[in-house]
Amino acid sequence: MKFRLICVAVVTVTNAGCGGSSDLAQPSAITTTPPSNTAPQSLMVDGRKSLSAIGETSQLTAIARLRDGSTRDVTSTARWSSQNISVATVSSSGLAMAIGLGAARIEVTYEEAMYGFQLSVTPAGTFAAVGDVREPGQGALAGVRVLEPVSGRSTLTDQSGNYMLAAVASRHLRFDKEGYETGELDLPPDSGGYMRMQRIVRITAGETAVIPKLTHMDVAYDVGPDRCSPCRLVRIVVPSGGTMHFDLTWEPNPGSDIYLWVDGRQFAKDANTLHVSADAAVRAGENVVYVGYYQWKVIYGGSIKLELATSVNR
Repeated sequence: MKFRLICVAVVTVTNAGCGGSSDLAQPSAITTTPPSNTAPQSLMVDGRKSLSAIGETSQLTAIARLRDGSTRDVTSTARWSSQNISVATVSSSGLAMAIGLGAARIEVTYEEAMYGFQLSVTPAGTFAAVGDVREPGQGALAGVRVLEPVSGRSTLTDQSGNYMLAAVASRHLRFDKEGYETGELDLPPDSGGYMRMQRIVRITAGETAVIPKLTHMDVAYDVGPDRCSPCRLVRIVVPSGGTMHFDLTWEPNPGSDIYLWVDGRQFAKDANTLHVSADAAVRAGENVVYVGYYQWKVIYGGSIKLELATSVNR
């Protein structure tokens, strides 16, 4: 029987062979190129970001801050775009022009850096309001009436939950939709107003409320000295005043405590359980209770299912 000796050369082994030496190619060293000091670290935009009449223009300037700490005017080489050309356009040289009343998001990109801001077109002394309305855990909310009370101007959100109002007298807005808790919002300067609205949850004393799932994008409420965030509001109709028993349960385990507030009083969960048991005074008529976190928390794994059982103490 004959045998053959087979040699296998492995490139990671130096001078490996059969019966002698071999000059195997060594693997090349991996090198990385550090970022250039002239690469942009951030962008900013100078120029008027509020126009007062259709046809008015504003020359915008894009300034790149480089990694070496210096700055460079990149207006002519950056890429400009308007997200609402019915309100404002912007040329490749950064010249913005008012087309209609309202607000448009302007974006500028240079290499890997990007900067965006809101450009408003509204008469002098007024504001432009733009933003969206969503139901936490559900998505865009259409048909919400958005009202600026001072001027009385209003609009409805579209199918994507977006709204836009021009020539309003203040930055304070009110949001209404049948079946939802009313909301109010003060618009931040040069930014959108993003509103979150909850469905109304109303039960009669002795019933159990199956509360829409709690998400970390939910609404926050001030309850006395406490801040319930994220939080759910529940309305309980009570035929006559007295003391009511509450049982709050939830799933899955949210990783930290959920609280119940009744008549401004805070109740914590029982030790080692997902349960809050409380006896609290209620008034005849509609009582508002709150369910949520004592301080804002990120809810990992999606959302928390809540149930609040009520019973009348005899």
